[in-house]
Amino acid sequence: MTHAHDDSVQYRIVTEVRELGEVVELQKMVWGPDPVSSMQHMRAAILHGGAVIGAFCKEALVGFCYGFIGYDGKNPYVGSHMMAIHPAYRDRGIGMRLKLEQRLWAMHAGLSKIVWTFDPFESRNAYLNICKLGGTVSTYIPDFYGSDPAGYPTDRFLVEWMLSSDRVVRAINRQHQLNGDSTDYPQLLEFEYTDGKVTGLVDMAAKSKIGNSHGLRLPVPQAASKLRQTQPDLYKVWQRQFRELSTSAFAHGYQVVSCHQSKPEVQDYVLEMKV
Repeated sequence: MTHAHDDSVQYRIVTEVRELGEVVELQKMVWGPDPVSSMQHMRAAILHGGAVIGAFCKEALVGFCYGFIGYDGKNPYVGSHMMAIHPAYRDRGIGMRLKLEQRLWAMHAGLSKIVWTFDPFESRNAYLNICKLGGTVSTYIPDFYGSDPAGYPTDRFLVEWMLSSDRVVRAINRQHQLNGDSTDYPQLLEFEYTDGKVTGLVDMAAKSKIGNSHGLRLPVPQAASKLRQTQPDLYKVWQRQFRELSTSAFAHGYQVVSCHQSKPEVQDYVLEMKV
C-alpha cells in the first residue's frame, strides 16, 4: 500500500521494531513524554490485526496513524487510537491522506467502520473528521482520560466513520459540501462580544430548543488553546455548557453532521435529527 500524495511523501504499513521506535519518538515530540503507545504495545496490536501506517519523506517518518481491532458485541471494527504529524509537515494534507490509507487498509481487511475520539474544542480536527472525511458524532464521553495536567476535564466526541457509506464516499471525493448552510437552525449558545472578542456566554434557555427543531447549531471556540490561556474562566463555562448541551442533544436523537465558521472566533457544529 505505497502511494504518493506528492513526490516527497510516501505511505506504507510499519511493522519493524526500529521504525515503531521512530513512531514513539514522534509521539513524544507531539505530545510530550507521557501519553505514548510503546513499541511493545504496537507490536502486540499488529500481531492481533492492528496496523500502524506511516508517512515518510525521504525515508524519515513525518506522520503516522495507529489503529487496532475493536468489537462492540455484534461486529468488529477499527478503533483508531493515535494520529500525529511532525510539526514541520502540517497543512500538507498528510492527516487526510493517512486516514484514507487507514480506510483502504480496513476495507481490505473486511471491516466497515473506524471509530476514534477527539476533543470537540479542537476545531481543525473537527473540520477534518466531519466535513472532509464524512464522519458523524452521536456520543459524548466526559473526562475520557481523567483530568489533564492543568486540571481540565478531557471530554471527547466519538467519531463514527462508515467507510462505504454514500456520505463518506461523497465527502472524500469532494462531491458534497458537508459544511452547507444551516443558518436557519437555532443556536444553542449565544455570546457577548466586546471589541470583536467573545467575552461571555448568554443563557438562552437552550435546552428548550432541543427536540423542537430538525437541526441545531452548537458553537466551539475557533482557537481553544488561546482562549484557555487568556480567558480560562470563560473556557471552563463554555466547556461545561457544551458538555450539557451535547449530551442532551445526543440523548434526543441528534448527531453531528457538519461544522462551519459562523462568526469571528467561533465554529459551529451542525446537529441534525437522525432519520
